Amino acid sequence: MSEPFRSDDSARANSSLVETETGEEAAFFKHIVRDALDAVVTVSGDGTIVFANEAAGRMFGYDVDTLLGESIRRLFPERHRDEYFAEFREQVEDADTSTEYTGLERTGVRRTGEEFPMSFSFRRHRYHDRTLFTTTLRDITDRKRQQNELEIATEKYRTLVEAAPDAIFLADVETGKILEANRAAAELLDRPIEELVGMHQSDLHPEGELERYKNLFERRHDLDESIPDDHNMSVIDSNGNRIPIAINSTSTELNGRRVAQGIFHDISNRKRREEALSSLHETTHELLETSSPKLICQHAVETAVDVLDLPASGIYLHAEDRDVLEPEVLTDTVEELLNDAVPTYALDDNLVGTVFETGEPRVISDFQTTPNVAQRDTPMRSAIITPLGEHGVFITASPSPRDFDRIDFDLMRVLAANTEAALTRAERERDVARQRDELTTLNRINAIVRDINQALVAAPSREEIERTVCERLAASDAYHGAFIAMGSSTEEGMFVQTAAGIDDEYLDAMPENTAESGQGPAALALRTGELQIVEDVKSDPSFPPSLRNAALDQGYNSAAYIPIVYGETTYGVLTLYTDDPAVVGERERDVFSELGETIGHAINAVESKRLLYSDRVVELEFSLTNTESFFVTTSDELECSLDLDGVVPSSDGTYIFYVTASGVSPERILERASESSIVERARLVQKRDEEAMLEVAFHRTATIAQALIERGAYVLRGSITDGEGSIVVEVPGNTRIRPFLDAVESVYSEGNLLSKQSRERPFHSTSGFYHELSETLTERQAEILHAAYLAGYFDYPRASSGKELAETLDISSPTFHQHLQAAERKFLTLLFAGQSGIV
Repeated sequence: MSEPFRSDDSARANSSLVETETGEEAAFFKHIVRDALDAVVTVSGDGTIVFANEAAGRMFGYDVDTLLGESIRRLFPERHRDEYFAEFREQVEDADTSTEYTGLERTGVRRTGEEFPMSFSFRRHRYHDRTLFTTTLRDITDRKRQQNELEIATEKYRTLVEAAPDAIFLADVETGKILEANRAAAELLDRPIEELVGMHQSDLHPEGELERYKNLFERRHDLDESIPDDHNMSVIDSNGNRIPIAINSTSTELNGRRVAQGIFHDISNRKRREEALSSLHETTHELLETSSPKLICQHAVETAVDVLDLPASGIYLHAEDRDVLEPEVLTDTVEELLNDAVPTYALDDNLVGTVFETGEPRVISDFQTTPNVAQRDTPMRSAIITPLGEHGVFITASPSPRDFDRIDFDLMRVLAANTEAALTRAERERDVARQRDELTTLNRINAIVRDINQALVAAPSREEIERTVCERLAASDAYHGAFIAMGSSTEEGMFVQTAAGIDDEYLDAMPENTAESGQGPAALALRTGELQIVEDVKSDPSFPPSLRNAALDQGYNSAAYIPIVYGETTYGVLTLYTDDPAVVGERERDVFSELGETIGHAINAVESKRLLYSDRVVELEFSLTNTESFFVTTSDELECSLDLDGVVPSSDGTYIFYVTASGVSPERILERASESSIVERARLVQKRDEEAMLEVAFHRTATIAQALIERGAYVLRGSITDGEGSIVVEVPGNTRIRPFLDAVESVYSEGNLLSKQSRERPFHSTSGFYHELSETLTERQAEILHAAYLAGYFDYPRASSGKELAETLDISSPTFHQHLQAAERKFLTLLFAGQSGIV
């Protein structure tokens, strides 16, 4: 509709109601309308504003005088003017309408162009014979904003409620009827929302407990308190299943009535976890009371099945001898799924082996989609692998993907930790028991060894020593029997020298296996001089196979092979048989090694005494030509002669050679000695004309002289010229020569026997004198006296001083003189005190 045309007369007639007001009317307008807080606008039938109060001017941003005479269209946005004015004209043209409109809402526009929502009431009335229309307007911007915010909040609330993971119910406090329920509530109870709405809130719970829940809700609502988190609360779904829940409730006023909002949290998983943890707590005591690793693993796997409902479970333990993880206990389900093809995992396996090595558990949701494991040929699709410390791993698996949740993982970790603790405790108890058994065994062995040592002191011969050792060991409860074997002359095997407690049939079987036994643990002990242990005769590949059945028939389940050694010489191997591997533990090994050395020392002593006491001796001459001996190579390269005056063996394994060199400067020999890796030290003792006496020491170095001395020989002399020479030793007349030949060949394969000559000692009483002398002097005194004699200490002038000899023997000078004077006193006392009996 276009803007109405107004003449000046018309404008004056309609310009203002103020001009026609009486005094009484003016007072009325002032107090009732003009000063009202709401905007008031009166318009004529053509839409012209004939009155506006101050509030209207403020609302629209105009002075009141400015609004008078303006069309009402000016108060509305341009886009709404036609629509709004058309509605106004309908009211004007309908002369019979006297209805008053209230609560109408339209959009207004301020002078600045700002639009705002407003509400108004509209009333037709007569004033001085004129039909006018008065509108009361109110700016509802704040109310609209609040309403909008409320709608947004309500929508957000409904969205949150609908998306909430927990079931939410809204119930009338007075009636207990459910007013609203969210989707989670429908899923929890397996009922549609339409069915839930209208139910009584107590009907959600078990039938036998309806009164309890009804009283609980009523009491809490009366007290305006929330319902406590009671672990014994539950609801019933459409199938009658009981679901444990925790309820959090509040009450409030909503649309004039009091309502209660209840949030039902499904605690089935929590209940399941608590019940499982309680059961695991009980099984932990059972695990810790079990000492067998096998039973511990079996009980743990049964717990995984019965308590955690994980049917495909198993434990793999670390096999240290193979560095693999082997199945210890598996459920039937695992073996069925794997078709009895149960794997063994290497430690470098990128899944199971990695869990074991790192100690970090791992969950595989789907083998087919997991990098680095998708290529595994297994019917399993998902698994939980938990470490058991140094013991192994605990695995549960499933042929379905993503078949395990967080609770399964947490409970498996708890069960694995309990299993690990039980295995560790059992292993510790086994170690304590083993140590206790070893200590008992060790004490028993030490008692046997002490008894043997006492017997060795009185043994007059090697044969008696070997017989005594074997008999004492066989007589103990620890061993079935013992025998001493030596290497055969054919160098292909071994033969039994002495035995006790060993069945004759077993001994008869051994010569038939000479070549085979030469490759067994006894031969290895003889060659290396190191203790050998066979803990299980049945499975140890080093034990001669052809003797295995015979050994097991006799109950020989374990064996110890003890080399009998003195210095670098091995006299034989002492073999012990037992039915208990614990008899040869780590501590026993040290005792056995010491026993072998004690027997070797005793044999060496009696062999040496045999030479001292014997009136008949055999001189053996061995070739040194073509050997790698230091003296042979030195004589050859320096084109000189070296004569051996004597050898002094020291108790610390050092052998001191005294040689006379001719045809060469002694400095050249000393220079070669300083460059040699086998010479410990060398010095010039004395220089006479064209000859020089030198002292050369070797420490734990294999030499022919050392090998012969350790076998009981006495070095008489030796000579080498331009690399060719020999050494002459004296051995008892009734001894076997073969061990001395073997001793030489063990050092230098080119060394061979040149001659053998028997002779009587020049004086019949020599053996008696040697016997008394050996009984009188200590080993140290004899060593120092012999060295002093050979080094020219008793010559005049002295070739060696006491200080030099003390340095050679690695002792202090006062100690050297003390031992030397004591030896001289004993020697002279023996010589002169029994002079008539010696000469």
